[in-house]
Amino acid sequence: MIQPFFSAMNDVLDEMIERYPNSTPDEKLALEEQWNVLKSMSDDIIESWLALEEKMGDYRRRRQADDAGGCKAKPAVAAMPAEWPVPFVKGQGYFKLHMFRECACQFEQLLSRHAEWSLARLYLAMSRMHLGEFAEAHRHFQLVAGTADEPRLQAIAFNAMGCVQAVQANLAQAQHFFRKAMELDPGFADAKHNLDACLCDSDSVQLSFGSAELTALAPI
Repeated sequence: MIQPFFSAMNDVLDEMIERYPNSTPDEKLALEEQWNVLKSMSDDIIESWLALEEKMGDYRRRRQADDAGGCKAKPAVAAMPAEWPVPFVKGQGYFKLHMFRECACQFEQLLSRHAEWSLARLYLAMSRMHLGEFAEAHRHFQLVAGTADEPRLQAIAFNAMGCVQAVQANLAQAQHFFRKAMELDPGFADAKHNLDACLCDSDSVQLSFGSAELTALAPI
């Protein structure tokens, strides 16, 4: 049911893209109105999807609490709250949709109230990196690497800092960060891949930022 709907929207957009260059001013106005309608529909779909994700996360938490059978659970990564704040749920949803600007806004809002929350800061940093804002991303990754209690969070931060350095052609520093990430989390495949990529004689290096590892830490 959903797939045909998106297929139809894509067909409409393909037609609009094809028509636009040769359209008259009046036709371009009509296309702009049509685009606004599609944009409004897209925004509604995203908001509904995020609300659904939030409810699915609530069910998952209740199920996990029931499975625990009343036993005291081991603290989860980065002092996760009993209830996920709405900005976190929305921010993670935007991250999964690769809407990194919107994701960053949600986590900026969250960190204004919970500045010590390393997992939220990692999402913000990763969003900034995907947006190409490397200096700002690196600053947040440094904070996580220096303050997080959980080795996996530190490993993701060091790996990401290595990616920033590699993008800036500082390969020796990048290798240092990738090795540090592997020390903290020996099973971190992205860090090993990145280190191997930096060590090979190649004109272009395909980097793995660690996004999948990050989202796996908070399966909302």
